[in-house]
Amino acid sequence: MGREKIRIKGAAIVGMLILVGIISFVAPSKISEGAYTYEMKAFSSYDELSEYLKNTYQNGTYGGFYYGGARKGAVTLDAGWDAPSNAGESAPDFSTTNVQVAGVDEPDIVKTDGEYLYMVSNEQIYIIRAYPPENATVLSVITGDMRPEHIFINENTLVIFGDSYRSVAVDNNKTIWLDSIPTTMIITYNITDRANPERITSVEMDGSYFDARMIGTMIYVITTEYLGTFYHILDGNDTLYIPEIKIGNETVAVSPADIYYVDTPEPAEAMTHVTAINLENGEILQKAFLIGSTGTLYVSRENIYMTHTKYDYRYGTLEEIYVPPEETTIIHKIAITNWTIAYQGEGRVPGHVLNQFSMDEFNGFFRIATTVGHVWSGTARNNVYILDRNMQVVSSIENIAPGEEIHSARFMGERAYLVTFKKIDPFFTLDLSDPYHPRILGKLKIPGYSDYLHPYDENHIIGIGKETVEALESEKESRNLDFAWYQGIKIALFDVTDFENPVEMTKVVIGDRGTESPVLYDHKALLFDREKELFVIPVSVYEIDEEVKEKYNNATGSMYGEFTFQGVYVYQLTLEDGFVFKGRITHMNISEENETEYGWRYGDYLREIKRALYIGNTLYTVSESMVKMNSIDTLEEINTIDLE
Repeated sequence: MGREKIRIKGAAIVGMLILVGIISFVAPSKISEGAYTYEMKAFSSYDELSEYLKNTYQNGTYGGFYYGGARKGAVTLDAGWDAPSNAGESAPDFSTTNVQVAGVDEPDIVKTDGEYLYMVSNEQIYIIRAYPPENATVLSVITGDMRPEHIFINENTLVIFGDSYRSVAVDNNKTIWLDSIPTTMIITYNITDRANPERITSVEMDGSYFDARMIGTMIYVITTEYLGTFYHILDGNDTLYIPEIKIGNETVAVSPADIYYVDTPEPAEAMTHVTAINLENGEILQKAFLIGSTGTLYVSRENIYMTHTKYDYRYGTLEEIYVPPEETTIIHKIAITNWTIAYQGEGRVPGHVLNQFSMDEFNGFFRIATTVGHVWSGTARNNVYILDRNMQVVSSIENIAPGEEIHSARFMGERAYLVTFKKIDPFFTLDLSDPYHPRILGKLKIPGYSDYLHPYDENHIIGIGKETVEALESEKESRNLDFAWYQGIKIALFDVTDFENPVEMTKVVIGDRGTESPVLYDHKALLFDREKELFVIPVSVYEIDEEVKEKYNNATGSMYGEFTFQGVYVYQLTLEDGFVFKGRITHMNISEENETEYGWRYGDYLREIKRALYIGNTLYTVSESMVKMNSIDTLEEINTIDLE
């Protein structure tokens, strides 16, 4: 694609970016002593930066709240980068990655464009001609200088993310030894010829890979690194590793004048890098923020929201057995429109955040659900907060379901859904149509809980979690606790047409205690298509023998089942009939010869189905060692590709 070149944008543009960063930070920061406004500053020298980091290092306030600014600098590649082009012929309909925000793609281990599969397996990238399934075959395998984690596909451009490192020499006045700094590599390929991918370029930046998003032809990558990885004090001598970005074979170091921070009493423990890559022209913009380590990430089409939870530990009296820490979640807002990465400010709310689905942006307002405390300590309570564009809290609903904690949340326009759990599943419906006066409208109490909520349509919600059974009285007495035992995977369909009176229309339960599904913690593992009436979920099934259940009068709530199956369960899902079981697919070679005392078989972890997708009328299931193709209508096997 031509020789790669690096060109730093001129001083006028860099100055403009710095100005934008300063102007955009106007929201005051508040700490326990009162309300303060802190000024965003730039370092005048590396010595000043080292002194700042030394104070942070010596304070040893890791785990507390840390606030920061940004590193600003734009790197532009040579025009040798070719814009992606369309492949030409139209392909049948196909599934896409299950994402939170429409138009904001999320990286995954498998992608398809309706004709090919692109997948991460065995620390390699496979490009497979997948359609038509009868002729499916591996076209190429990409091996590289990193361990690939996720990929994006943008027409004829393949983008690969993975962790790497760069070595640095450390001199402590006694000996010189090598240390390493974690880095993230982003490698792009032109895949116009899928059998012969052509490497375009590589970008390596400081920090471990955290997550990424793609909006149109713009990719945003978040990497993080703790203070100890780029700053050391050894035998009284301090060493600072200047942040770098490497494009191809050329490296750009960051001037101290381009590293920003906020001069607060609460020093930074980590640096978070946000990098934007324009796939059309190869331009790269990177900024770094001296803030606390990123815990959860939510990205809309206009803003990135990163959270960090501060725990203030307190000392109680001799009579107090446990004093819970004070929890505060800090939300950092970063604008990503019009080729900018501009820090907008921060907001604070009590509690900790479960995952990205506990956050949402709608009509300029940011909504977030948090839990304060924990069930086991009896301190749990739940809240929903709404913040304005300046990240100031404008309204809230607090003390929801005291004694329970959030297991799932989903914001959908003017509505929100919340599931808490201790013994039963309270399914809450929230009206957020007036952001200044949010209300809980309905509540449904049923056995079990949902770890993930997915919209069926505007009046129906799918819940995926665990079934539960109430503990025996003897078990409650022995623990001095009123609780329930979780059981197998529960899939439910809720009708919220009457928003004040939600109803569980139907449910199915897979397996017994011990049964798990990656969907419970990774939404991208779910395949659902309402038009095709298709619902596919990967599961590891554990079951209790019926004779054992009869022996104990079905009082087997605390018992774990034995492993019986790993693969996907396939359902036809409609409002009229609910979940209709069609069958299941596995990649495992069930053989008693290799069975262990745990029921798991040698090498079977490579055959765990992690993803399911479809192209046309073919269902594709993917594991580390296999791609299997089955008819969606009959589940009859069509073809198999072994990757071992």
